[in-house]
Amino acid sequence: MTVDLTRGRAIVTYGRSLIALTVAQSLGRRGVEVIGGDDVGMTVLTFSRYAKSTFVHAPAASEPEQFIDDLEAAILRHKPHDDRPYVLIPCFQETRLIARHAERLGRHIKVAAPSFGAISAVDPKDNLMRTARDLGIRAPAACMGTEWGMERLGSPSGFPVVVKPVRGVGGRGVRKIDAADDLETTLAEAACGGANLKIQEYIEGDDYCLTALFDHGVLKASAAYHNIYQYPRGAGAGVVRETVCDRPFLKSVKTLFEPLGWTGVVEVDFRWDGVNEPYLIEVNPRFWAGLFHSVESGMDFPWMLYVLAATGVCPEPTPALLGRRTKVAGLHILAAIQHVADSDEAFSAAKAAWAEATSKFQNGQHLGATWDLIRAVGGGSADVARAASRLRVALQSMKGAPNEGFAPDDPLVSLGWLFVVASLIRHGRLPPELKNDPMATDLVVS
Repeated sequence: MTVDLTRGRAIVTYGRSLIALTVAQSLGRRGVEVIGGDDVGMTVLTFSRYAKSTFVHAPAASEPEQFIDDLEAAILRHKPHDDRPYVLIPCFQETRLIARHAERLGRHIKVAAPSFGAISAVDPKDNLMRTARDLGIRAPAACMGTEWGMERLGSPSGFPVVVKPVRGVGGRGVRKIDAADDLETTLAEAACGGANLKIQEYIEGDDYCLTALFDHGVLKASAAYHNIYQYPRGAGAGVVRETVCDRPFLKSVKTLFEPLGWTGVVEVDFRWDGVNEPYLIEVNPRFWAGLFHSVESGMDFPWMLYVLAATGVCPEPTPALLGRRTKVAGLHILAAIQHVADSDEAFSAAKAAWAEATSKFQNGQHLGATWDLIRAVGGGSADVARAASRLRVALQSMKGAPNEGFAPDDPLVSLGWLFVVASLIRHGRLPPELKNDPMATDLVVS
């Protein structure tokens, strides 16, 4: 019997995110009914024409058992009365928790997530460190913060180093540290907050992301992109991306995921100098922040994952469009400004003001941030002219790139950002997923 995939229904989690929006648009444009879930009531999916309805559940991070109860209830409530495809697609940190309860949820719906055992081999970061070492994959020397200073094979031997939370998202909490005193202070602060940090050798090169879909350890589709700009610079998520050849990264990825029997999507971060073998840095066992970019590059991972979960067979992918660029509207401008401020020696006097403005912006103090930016560019006419010229060049390179979050056929999704305004009014701060929270405690799902 032929399955009509376009008559299917999908439950999509973390409906506030641009990741979920990309999934909903991918499936909805083909006729699939999309139901969005989140722990807040007003999200981008609430206003998307490609989401049939939405529901609210308990927060996965703070109430995991209630989250699963609520999710199961929603799955049963929206379950079709016929045999059409019905798929649960987790979009963010809740993927791990859903995988843990896949057997329970799988009685009612196809769960499009890797097995919990496979996820546990690469997440959290200390598990990945051990797995990569056991498989002989090139990765930076690393140790846990509690092990720093011990004689231990594989530990970083000098500075600079990179520290990051064992569980973290979107570059949150990632810091480059150049001296022992600063590292000791960072470790002490983390210990007081009950956090465990990973200390990793700093690797020269640029950030690259390999995105892939596996079926029982067999690579079915892959594409890579380069983060041309990040926001915040050096630690945040990419806000301007460009598709590149994925060949340099495939050996490491296959070596890692084939023995795990991985089934589902995954994103792998690399550092690469463009010449030598890339270093594997991190694994996200779920959809990734650059999913919109992947789809715009011709690799429709949401649709491929949906079909694989519904039928057990992955559709043949089309080749990725190399050189394709996309941007995150608004943040790409901030990233370009920060790039200019950090790279222009004559503009160095403005760096302190820029840093203060960035901090205020992230915490919702928009008026104060505006004044700091005015102060930042008021240092002198020569400096301003030089910086403005560089900024024009940077912005010109992004001209014409599709804007993530804005689609002509889905015009109301921008209203989803009203939940940002609601958070500012209610709590006086931005929602945690939009802040560069050093520990990202509000987002961590065990």
